[in-house]
Amino acid sequence: MPIACACSGLSAAFNDDPPLWRVDAGFDTGRTGLVGPNGCGKSVLLRLLSGDLPPASGTVLWHRPRHRVDQLRAVPDGRVADALGIGALHDCFRRIGAGAGTPADLDRVATLWHLPAEWQRQLAGAGIPLDPDTPTDTLSGGQRSRLALLAAFLHRDHYLLLDEPSNHLDADGRRWLIERLRAHRGGALVASHDRALLRTLDTIAELRCDGLHVHRDGFDAYRAEREREAEALARRIADTRKQQRREQDQHQTAVERAARRRQQGERERRSGSQSKLLLDARTEKAQHSAGRRGAAHEQRAMRLGRQLREDQARQDRLRGQRLPLSAETAPGMQRLHLESVVLPHGTGAALSVTVRAGERWRIHGRNGIGKSTLLRVMAGTLQPRSGRCRRHGRGVYLDQDFGLLDPGQSALTNLRRLHPGIDEQTWRTRLGSLRIEGDRALLALDALSGGERLKVALLAVTGGPEPPAILLLDEPDNHLDLDSRELLERALADYAGTIVVVSHDEDFIAGIGVDHVLAL
Repeated sequence: MPIACACSGLSAAFNDDPPLWRVDAGFDTGRTGLVGPNGCGKSVLLRLLSGDLPPASGTVLWHRPRHRVDQLRAVPDGRVADALGIGALHDCFRRIGAGAGTPADLDRVATLWHLPAEWQRQLAGAGIPLDPDTPTDTLSGGQRSRLALLAAFLHRDHYLLLDEPSNHLDADGRRWLIERLRAHRGGALVASHDRALLRTLDTIAELRCDGLHVHRDGFDAYRAEREREAEALARRIADTRKQQRREQDQHQTAVERAARRRQQGERERRSGSQSKLLLDARTEKAQHSAGRRGAAHEQRAMRLGRQLREDQARQDRLRGQRLPLSAETAPGMQRLHLESVVLPHGTGAALSVTVRAGERWRIHGRNGIGKSTLLRVMAGTLQPRSGRCRRHGRGVYLDQDFGLLDPGQSALTNLRRLHPGIDEQTWRTRLGSLRIEGDRALLALDALSGGERLKVALLAVTGGPEPPAILLLDEPDNHLDLDSRELLERALADYAGTIVVVSHDEDFIAGIGVDHVLAL
C-alpha cells in the first residue's frame, strides 16, 4: 500500500520532563490500530501527526490530506450541518427552497442537487436521522460521537486519525463504525482499546517508552506475541537469577581459595622455608589477581543486576494485575425487585424484574434509551416516575465519571476520606499492588489515567469494612487500556456478589460471565 505519512525522530516533551518516546515510522493507507497503556501518549502522538501539537524534535511528512477526531471534544458547538462541514452549502439550498436564492446560489448548486438527499441518507445510516439545523449542544454523547465520525468519513480521500472512536457508541454504532472504516480508502490510524474493533484492523502499532512497535498480522497475533514475550521474559529472568547465584558462588569460591593461599604463604613466611623476596613477589601477584577478579566480578554483577531490573520492569508492564473484590453473599436471596417501574425520562413501558444474589445482569439498548437512568433508579439516587424499586443488601453505584471521588484530591486522600478506619500504609500497599506507587498515590486524580482512576474507584467501593452485595456499573470499561480492562474483567469474574452493568463491549460482557440480559 502507498505511504500516507512518515515520521522521523518524532518526540514530545512537557515542561522540563524528558521526551515521552522517539517514533520512527511510516503509515500506509491501510487501517492501523494504535495501542498502549493509558498515559503512554497515544493522544499526544495523534496530535503530533495531525500538526495540532508541535514536536519537541523530529519531522512528519504527509503524502495525503489528514483529518483528526479528538475523543474529548469531537463536535464543536453549532449546527449539525456545521459539524459536517456543509453549513454554507446547506444554507444555500435552504435559501433556494424558501424562494430567496440568488443567481450565485443557483450557479453554486447547479450540479449538486443530489446532495441534500445524500446528507440525510448519511445521517440515517449513522443512526442520527437529524435535521441539519439541529443544534449540536442538544445531542447525547453517543450522537455527538457518531456525528464527528460521520464528518470524518465524508473526507473520503483523507487519512483519518481517530482517538477512541468507539467510546460512547452503542452496539449499532460500533457496527456502523467498523463498516465505515472498512469502506474508507484513505487509510486510518485508530487509537483504541476496543478488542472487537482492533480485530478488524490490518496492523497493530504498540506505543512503548522506547518507541512504536508494529505488528503486521493483526490484533490476535499481536496478543499471542505478547504472551510469548511474557513467557520468554519469565525464562530470561529465571536464567539471570541463576547466573547471579552462580557468579556469587564462583566469586565466593575464588575468595576462599585466595584466603587459603594467603594462609599458606603466611605459614611459609613464618617457617622461613621460602625466601622473603619470592614470597613478596607471590603475594603481590596474588593481590593483583584478586583485584582483577574482584573488579570483573563487580562488573558482571552490575550487568546482571541491571538486566534483571530492566526485565522485571518490563514483566511488570506485561503481567496481569489482580484486584480481589469482596462481597456480601446470600445465594438465591432477592437483591433488587422492580415493580411496574416507569423511568422518569422518556416514554418507555413499565418494567418489572427481580435480580437475585450472585446473578450478573446486563442492561442493553441503544444510546439514549435510558440505561444509565435505570441504573440510577436501581441505586436509589433517582426516583421512578411510577412504580417501586426495592433493594436488599448494600448496593454501590459506579458511574462513568467516578462521581464518588474528588478529582482534585489524591488517590490516598480519597480512600482515607471514604474509609477513615483504614490506615494509610494499608491503602499504599493496595495501591502499589495496582501499580499506583510512590508519588503517584499523592497526585490529584485528574492527573491520573482513566485506568488508574478506575482502580482507585474500585478500591473505594469494595475495599471498605462492609463489602457490597450489589455492584451497579455504568460503562466501567470506557477509556480503559487493554490491561486495565482485563484487570476489571478478572476482578468482576471473581466477585461473588450481584452485578448489574451497562457496557457495549461484547468481549467484556463475555469475560465477566453475564447470565441475564434486560433489553430496553
